[in-house]
Amino acid sequence: MDKKTCQSFGLRNGKPIFRLGLPPCRMRGFDSTGAGSYNLIMPALLYTLGAFGLILVLARLKLPLSAAIAAGAVAIGALFGMDLAEIAQSVLAGVVHFETVALACIVAILIALSETMRVSGQMERIVSLVKAFLRRPTVTMAALPALIGLLPMPGGALFSAPMVESAAGEAGVTGSRLSAINYYFRHIWESWWPLYPGMIVAVSVTGSDFLPFMLFQSPLTLIMFLPGLLILRGVHPDLHAAAAPPPKGTRRKLLKVTSSIWLIVAVWGVARLLLLGAGLWGIDVPKVMHRYVPIALGLLVSLIWTIRLNRLDAAAVKKAFLSKRVYTMALLVVSVMVFKHMLTQADATDLISKELKALNVPVLAVIAILPFIAGMVTGIAAGFVGTSFPIVMKLIPDGASIPPYIALAFFFGHMGQMLSPMHLCLILSNRHFKTSFGPVYRIIIPPIVLAGILAIAYFIVLRTIINCAGRPGRSAAESRQFDCGLRN
Repeated sequence: MDKKTCQSFGLRNGKPIFRLGLPPCRMRGFDSTGAGSYNLIMPALLYTLGAFGLILVLARLKLPLSAAIAAGAVAIGALFGMDLAEIAQSVLAGVVHFETVALACIVAILIALSETMRVSGQMERIVSLVKAFLRRPTVTMAALPALIGLLPMPGGALFSAPMVESAAGEAGVTGSRLSAINYYFRHIWESWWPLYPGMIVAVSVTGSDFLPFMLFQSPLTLIMFLPGLLILRGVHPDLHAAAAPPPKGTRRKLLKVTSSIWLIVAVWGVARLLLLGAGLWGIDVPKVMHRYVPIALGLLVSLIWTIRLNRLDAAAVKKAFLSKRVYTMALLVVSVMVFKHMLTQADATDLISKELKALNVPVLAVIAILPFIAGMVTGIAAGFVGTSFPIVMKLIPDGASIPPYIALAFFFGHMGQMLSPMHLCLILSNRHFKTSFGPVYRIIIPPIVLAGILAIAYFIVLRTIINCAGRPGRSAAESRQFDCGLRN
C-alpha cells in the first residue's frame, strides 16, 4: 500500500490516526479510481457510529443530551487518535467559534420569547381564538398543535395536549389517537420554519442562506401534513361537524394576538433586503451577517413587542429569561457545534466519504440512513443535523445540486426523530393521554412511511429541475454552490 492510498484512509498530517488495533485499510487490487476488487475495513465509519451509540447509551442513562453529545465529541477525538491536548483544544475552539456563540444566543432568545408568550397567557389567547375561528373540532385538533408548533418549545407537545383533549370533548377518541394527533401535527414545520434550532443549525452546517433554504425545504411541510390526515380518520364523525360561526372581530383579534410571530418574519425580511442592498451599493457585508443578523433582529424586535403587548413587568421578563429551557437548549446547540468541529478536526467526514465511495455504497442510501439513525439516537433536529450533516455534505456527488440531497437528508432525519423513543414531545404527550409507545407508533408509522416515500419523490423531482451539472459552462465547483449560486 503506497503512502497516497494510506493518506486517503488512515493518515492525518502524515501520522496514522487509527490507534485502536484496526489497520486503516486492507485492500487488494485497489487503485485511485476505486476500480478493482478489494476488502476494506472502515474504521472511520465504525468509530463514528460508535460515537452515536455512546450518545444513545448515555441519553438512555438519563444524562442530559447536551452532555451526551459532548461525550460523543470527545469519543470521536479519542477514536481518531487525537491526544488529550488536541481534544481539549478542539473542544475549546468549537465552544468559542463565532457561529457557536451566535447560534446559542439566537436559540436562547427564541426560547425566551416562547416563554414570555407562555407566562403572559398570550399562547392561551391564541388557542381560544383558533378554536372559535376554525369551528370544526377535527380541524381544530390538528391546527392547535400545528399553531403552537410555530413556536418551538422543548416538550411543547405538553402545552398543546390539553387543547387537543378539549377540542375532542366527550366524543370518545382514544388516548393513543389523541396523543398521535397532538405529536404528529406539532412537528410539520420543522423542515423549514426559521425559528427552529435544527433549521438554524442546518443553515450553518450547509453554508446556505435562510431564504433559499426555506424555499427548497418548505414543500416538506406539505409532504408531512398530507399523510397525517390518515390519523384523523379514526376520530368520531361528530367531530367533523361545523360549529356556529365565530363572533364578529375574531379574525382581527387572531391577527393581533399572533403578531409576535409575523413580526419576526417581517423584520427578518426587511433586514435581509437591507443587507442585500448594501451589497449592491458596494458595501462588503460578511456572509455570517447575512446568515444570522436578520433572524436575530427579528427575534429581538418580537421579544420587545411581546413584552409591551402583554404589559409584562420586570419580574415576569426575568422569569422568562431565567427559565431552565433557555439554557438547556443553548447548551445543546453548543454541544452540537462542538461535535461538528471535532468531526472536522478528526477528518472524519473526509475519511468516511472516501471509505464509502471505495466500497461503492449507494450515496443516496447513506445520505438518508445516517440522519435517520442520528434522529433516532438524539430525538431532536439540532442533534441529527449537527452530527450527521457534516458527513452528508461530503457525500454529495461532485457537480450535483445540493438542495435535493439536503431535503432528503433532513426529512429522513426528521423521520428518525419522530420515531425516536427519546423524543421529549412523544414522551410527554403519551404521559398526558395515559398511553404508551406501542399504540401511538401503530398510528403514526404508516403516515410517516408514506411521507418518506413522498420525500423521495420530491428529491427526484427537485434534482431533475435544478440539476446544475448539466448546465453548459458551469464547473463542478460552481454547481456545488447550495442552489446553483444561492449559497453566498
